[in-house]
Amino acid sequence: MAHNTPPATLISTGIEQLRTSNPGKDGRVSPERLFSGEDVRIMHLVLDTEMTEHRAPSPIVVQVLEGNVRFDVEGENHEMGVGGMVHVAAGILHAVTPVGGPARILIHLLTPVHRGPGEYGQ
Repeated sequence: MAHNTPPATLISTGIEQLRTSNPGKDGRVSPERLFSGEDVRIMHLVLDTEMTEHRAPSPIVVQVLEGNVRFDVEGENHEMGVGGMVHVAAGILHAVTPVGGPARILIHLLTPVHRGPGEYGQ
């Protein structure tokens, strides 16, 4: 199988670039796709409101870059600050809520299912 993804891709030079490319919007969840390859899709979100309960079509790893969030999954609540990370299997209901102000997160969709426009900021 031929690979369309280059062997290396610079995705971000740092937090300042991410702040500039996605400053967020008051009262909204502001998504930005940073990278989409054959084996991973990386989304950058600024949360100024709850990302209500939903399911991801593929396994995900969520990482907090700024702020604090409450991550709800299968009846458990996890408080996470900068550097906090959580893995969620495909199809599991979960929600993310910023705590004490806006939060900035990365979502790594592992072996992403490409379904078309409207999914995770396409």
